[in-house]
Amino acid sequence: MYRRTFLKAGVAGFGSLLLMPSCLNGSRSSWLFFTEAEAACVIALAEQIIPADEHGGGATEAGVIHYIDRQLVAVFDYDQVIYQQGISALEQSCLELHSLRFEGLDRDVQFTICAAMEEGGLPEEFWGDLKQEQFFNLVLSHTMQGFYGPPRHGGNKDYMSYNMMGLDFPLVVGRNHYEHLS
Repeated sequence: MYRRTFLKAGVAGFGSLLLMPSCLNGSRSSWLFFTEAEAACVIALAEQIIPADEHGGGATEAGVIHYIDRQLVAVFDYDQVIYQQGISALEQSCLELHSLRFEGLDRDVQFTICAAMEEGGLPEEFWGDLKQEQFFNLVLSHTMQGFYGPPRHGGNKDYMSYNMMGLDFPLVVGRNHYEHLS
């Protein structure tokens, strides 16, 4: 076998290995961690925490779900089980109480569900060892981080929260948006 033929075969084989995971995941979610249904639930939760109003967009427009999804496969990987259990318990609670999933409920009913979850007032049988308040506070914390944090982490799209508050872009070493003073 000639060296050139060997190299061509090696490159073709390596390229096939790189493409294989994307071929196997053809029916997978477009999210890194969440399924489509889980993402819809977290989007609705984040919108209850930071809704759009006359001053600007809310959690959805700021891309908070992208922040949370991205961080759950990186920095917050230890919170994956809490999210999976919490979303499942929340959805089961809503189905039990209202015969609809959380994201399918009216905004006012969603608010009532969030208030009950924050106080630990949803049906206990679906929550197991996970405290409702713990799940709510985790989503609250991650939503705030995604809305107010730097866009490089996946949220705060187009510096939405900074613009809403009338703040300049934050000074970041290596990416200075300010004019040099003479």
